[in-house]
Amino acid sequence: MRTLGVGLCLVLIALTLIPQAAGSTACLVLSGNEPERVLARLPIEERVPFCLEFVNSIYLAPVRETFVYQSVEGFFLVKVESPSAGVFEYYGLMPDGSGSVLMRRRLGDLRLLSHDYQHHRLVIGDRTFPLKGLVADGQPLTVRVRTGRECEP
Repeated sequence: MRTLGVGLCLVLIALTLIPQAAGSTACLVLSGNEPERVLARLPIEERVPFCLEFVNSIYLAPVRETFVYQSVEGFFLVKVESPSAGVFEYYGLMPDGSGSVLMRRRLGDLRLLSHDYQHHRLVIGDRTFPLKGLVADGQPLTVRVRTGRECEP
């Protein structure tokens, strides 16, 4: 009887851990000057690209940065797009003929600083999240990829 109880207990533990390991919840956590103060939590899916769109303040050109999160490997910048050659020079990148550069650059936290966040937005799937108003213009905005309980409100 004791063996059956221990075996049942191990099965229950395995069943509760497997879903978390197989498809752990991931999100983007946005914060300002106070990292502990979460301004927004935006759910993302592993290996599904999401984008940051903005207007480059020097060249006044649209830029689209595409990112992907993989639970084992981390958070990556995988593509930069812009019609402006100056934007690519600023980034130190060589675009192909289509105005884009594919890459796989591992990132930590994404730190944004803009004199005006009006044209900054995150695009996740078919949803768009404007960044204007989350922090005051000219203040830093940090985007972190988090998993599990840190994604709960």
